[in-house]
Amino acid sequence: MRLFLVSDKLDPVIGMRLAGVEGACLRSSADMEKALCDAAANAEIGVILYTAGVREACAETVARLQRQTHPLLLEIPDGESETGSTSSITQYIQEAVGIRL
Repeated sequence: MRLFLVSDKLDPVIGMRLAGVEGACLRSSADMEKALCDAAANAEIGVILYTAGVREACAETVARLQRQTHPLLLEIPDGESETGSTSSITQYIQEAVGIRL
């Protein structure tokens, strides 16, 4: 199982690449939607990470993909968006998977 990141900012992509996670930094909503759909169609990808900017640009696509059972979609903080949340990665995983760590 692989992870894949779709982001509208370069910093999260660089950080995830350092951790061994492939990703794409895209500017247009059409490119973001294509990357999300391509990643969802790839059987090797089990988790798609995306930033708040991608969610805002592709809300319908993200919502549709979240209703599917595979892959898991997980929004990650990009360090710049003001979501009003200072949640840790553990809290994000607990919300997405439903398992307490």
